[in-house]
Amino acid sequence: MSVGVCAQEVSEQDYFGDLPVVLSVSRLAQPLSEVPGAVTIIDRELIRRSGAREVGEVLRLVPGFLFTARNGANPQASYHSGMDVYGARMQVYVDGRSLYSSFYLGDTHVGLRGLVLEDIDRIEVLRGSNSSSYGANAFLGVINIVTSNAADTHGAMLSATGGENGINDNAIRVGWGDEKASFRLTGARRVDSGFGGGYDDSHISRLQLRADFVPTTSDEIMLHLGAGETWRGEGEGTGTNPFRTVGNLDAHLQLRWQRTLAADEMFQLHFIHELDRPRDRYIAKDGAISAVADSGGEGQRTEVGLQHSLRPNSALRMVWGGEWRYESASSAPVFYTAERISLHQWRGFGSVEWRPHRQWLLQAGGMYEGHSYTGSSFSPRLTANFHILPDHTVRFGVTKSQRAPTFFELRGDARLYWLAAPATQVAWTFYASGAVKPETLITNELGYLGRFREINLSVDARAFVERINNRIHFQSRRIGAFASVNDAVNRPGPHIHGFEYQFDWRPFASTRLMLAEAHTRVASGDVSEEREAPDRNTALTWLQQLPGDMEFSAISTATTPFKWAGGGQLINTPRRLDVRLARRFAVGATRGEASVTVQAINGGHQIYKMNQRFDRRAFATLRLDF
Repeated sequence: MSVGVCAQEVSEQDYFGDLPVVLSVSRLAQPLSEVPGAVTIIDRELIRRSGAREVGEVLRLVPGFLFTARNGANPQASYHSGMDVYGARMQVYVDGRSLYSSFYLGDTHVGLRGLVLEDIDRIEVLRGSNSSSYGANAFLGVINIVTSNAADTHGAMLSATGGENGINDNAIRVGWGDEKASFRLTGARRVDSGFGGGYDDSHISRLQLRADFVPTTSDEIMLHLGAGETWRGEGEGTGTNPFRTVGNLDAHLQLRWQRTLAADEMFQLHFIHELDRPRDRYIAKDGAISAVADSGGEGQRTEVGLQHSLRPNSALRMVWGGEWRYESASSAPVFYTAERISLHQWRGFGSVEWRPHRQWLLQAGGMYEGHSYTGSSFSPRLTANFHILPDHTVRFGVTKSQRAPTFFELRGDARLYWLAAPATQVAWTFYASGAVKPETLITNELGYLGRFREINLSVDARAFVERINNRIHFQSRRIGAFASVNDAVNRPGPHIHGFEYQFDWRPFASTRLMLAEAHTRVASGDVSEEREAPDRNTALTWLQQLPGDMEFSAISTATTPFKWAGGGQLINTPRRLDVRLARRFAVGATRGEASVTVQAINGGHQIYKMNQRFDRRAFATLRLDF
């Protein structure tokens, strides 16, 4: 049989069959084989069986993602390398709402800690940059978290977890409604005493409401309200960095309206308002000098946007839209002004998907942004997906992304005054010259996605070359009598290259084995910068269904030596092994699960610093669904 005849007998359904659908990368719903990037999907079943207590631990299962903790109350997750202490180079969305903090250094980790795992339906992780779809800060990894529709969570849920290191977690959820309107109210609390060797306990509380309305067959409306607080231990017990409790209060309102105009045409409007209030005030002492140090304040963000997706013909799909964002912050100790500082951003984006042949998919996208401090920029993306065979796809792509400086990097001005003589300045820790420019990243990548149906194996591989320009870092200088005043400045930035892959194998109906591994090299004239990425990091997962409604899970992670920026030390993190044993049961209409999880069952290990250890810990969880 000729090749031409074979091609004619292979239908479009053979090429695009039953792959998971990704919603976030190009802003078009696409099967995994057509996405213009490498994506890892973590569904609620994998989240539950991982034994994780928070999202950062789940991200360990993604190739190239690193997870550590500055102390027991400050976990950190980052893609590729440890250059990003606050997660400002990683964009995180929850149902389309960014967790990027408007205040201070653009932190995303505090927002990640506040998420309630029980409400998450799936997590889509783009391993790479995506400023062409989501603008500045979609720089090193994009995490899109999708919570369950309120219509899918009717009834009640109770969950309680207790264990070593003061672990005491509770969650309660109530859902109700009908075919026109559904509601979900969730309250959750997560408490632990950190690593146990320092002042690093944490207490996280959350209350949130999601409502989904279907007023007509063409319209859907989502309303999301949430508020929470995080209190955590901080400090090293020194005069200038004493032990203390710091906090963060946050709240948000999100409204999204979506209208289906035709089978392949949709229009969407959204409105978001967020409030962020960090709290960190203490007395710093240096010899006989005492001063009040305060990095607290308030940040706010308001965003409105629209999006229109359509299919002009059978070979062409496209999406376009725009957003306007207003951000403001106020903190006299951080910005040396009692006035509120602010910025405006506007964005216009578009993406086109063209299928000239059933085996080829060509995509082009871009975003043009205006920023009231840094001016305008354009972030393009070009990709080509070639379906070699129905279950095997090769992807080629090039993208350009950027990260805009934060308020602190643009306007920070932190001074300390003598407590005994408030008019006497005794220190000047930071003064932004305002000359810092956005970071840019150019990425070239080659990807492969394959499914071997006969052995139930899927493979996802990505090779990449990345060039970061204008990397922002802090550099000290002299201002008058003060010899070490930090400023945010640009430097060339490193070349990052490597490859990563994930295998997902189901040899039996009751067994699932997953391997996620990344090999990364950083080339730079700065040895310290080159050590910010491990040569290799690995995650191996085994999920096993046992007789009698029992389940077993094991996750093994290992990382070669590297150093996190912002105070981390070069350490060798040995293999960490977590295990979980669970039993599911039902009593009448009530469904439940009892589980025991042991983290680091193979023994404790150093983490972030030489004198800091993550020791073995165990906890039990009981969940009931009514």
